[in-house]
Amino acid sequence: MTNPWMITLVGIITVFVALFLMILFLLGFPKFFSEPKKKEHKKLAPLPEIVEVTKKKAQAGLLSQSPAEDDEELIAVLTAAVAAARGSELGSFAIAQVKQAAAEGGGFNTPVWGRVERLSRK
Repeated sequence: MTNPWMITLVGIITVFVALFLMILFLLGFPKFFSEPKKKEHKKLAPLPEIVEVTKKKAQAGLLSQSPAEDDEELIAVLTAAVAAARGSELGSFAIAQVKQAAAEGGGFNTPVWGRVERLSRK
């Protein structure tokens, strides 16, 4: 005759050994099935070139546009955008100058229409 306690003990030991082996398998899973990590060498960004401004380079046109030309280009772009938004011709109006708006109204960083909406809610 077989001892029922012995069968129970062998069954419990078998279950815990199987659980222990499953835990070891799951813990080792990333080591066996993951891609090997490549060693990345951090490369430093190259330093910017220091260019000396000379009259010869400026006269030769090697430098970028002057601030006055940048303003003219900005005005041209703004004029085209306003004309497209209004549906009118380019010659029907003129933008004389472009200035940055002063920060009024408690330091809001929103357009005027957004600021008016906020102030009207009070």
